Amino acid sequence: MAAREQLRLRWDALPRAVRDGIEKVLGGDVVEARSQPSGFSSGSADRVRTRHGRRAFVKAAHIGHNAGTVALHRRELAFMSEMPPFVPAPRLLGTYERDGWIALVFEDIVGTHPGAALDGSDVPLVLNALHALPRVRGNISIPLFEVANEVAADGGSWDEIVRDDALASLPKWAQMNLERLAVASRRAGAAVAGDHLVHFDCRADNMLIDTDGQVWIIDWPWAAVGARWFDGLTYLLDARLRGEAIDAEAVITSHPMFGDVAPEDIDAALAATTGAFFNTARRPAPDSMPTLRAFQRSEALAGMEWLRERWA
Repeated sequence: MAAREQLRLRWDALPRAVRDGIEKVLGGDVVEARSQPSGFSSGSADRVRTRHGRRAFVKAAHIGHNAGTVALHRRELAFMSEMPPFVPAPRLLGTYERDGWIALVFEDIVGTHPGAALDGSDVPLVLNALHALPRVRGNISIPLFEVANEVAADGGSWDEIVRDDALASLPKWAQMNLERLAVASRRAGAAVAGDHLVHFDCRADNMLIDTDGQVWIIDWPWAAVGARWFDGLTYLLDARLRGEAIDAEAVITSHPMFGDVAPEDIDAALAATTGAFFNTARRPAPDSMPTLRAFQRSEALAGMEWLRERWA
């Protein structure tokens, strides 16, 4: 899947006071800034370099322009402030928050997003990193999303589509298999319950692989607690959508992340996620995220095709 080009706020367009605050965190004037195009938010996302050669990744948003992104930045800040040790995530260097603006400043990771070669070679590295995420229930004081609750809510998406008389928004296969999809989805919450840290937004653009082969997981506003295999499943869905040459079923059979997961639980989580994507994709796009609905529709279609193969 190609990177989603987004009309981002650029470094030079940030108010001088915001840039001054960020430069204070970095201890020097920023002389180079490269905007990062992937993702959905119209907030800024820049790799910067100071006059003294210090590098960082900076993202900023204003509550008047993108209140949702500001809320997510604050959630990510709370998590990063208490992030468990040994999680492969960039260090938070500092923050700026004033007059409706919030900026997060992270160490800059030199690397590439996985999957660019489309040969599946990065999939084991990513799954190994996700499989190693720690148990956090009882070990972290800030509230995290409960994967079970979120996915259980997603499980009602097929019923909501029916209630809204929106069956015409679904492809023919989904219409013909609607009852099976809905029944499978209703058990999804229980299927993904657990105690481990879950990134809950596992796409290639939220990961970097450095020159040593280390996988870094970035962008943590959706940090959650649940079954860690859910991250692996959603990453495989992203890889299929991207057109990577992988046998997702062989991966599920062979990787220890999925070792004790029942096939019905895979079906349930995949059906609920697919239904949620179809359900949200039919709504108007937020003004600040014009590409979001098209992406959600493409994820829904990829999930449906995977289920069609599994249920053939």
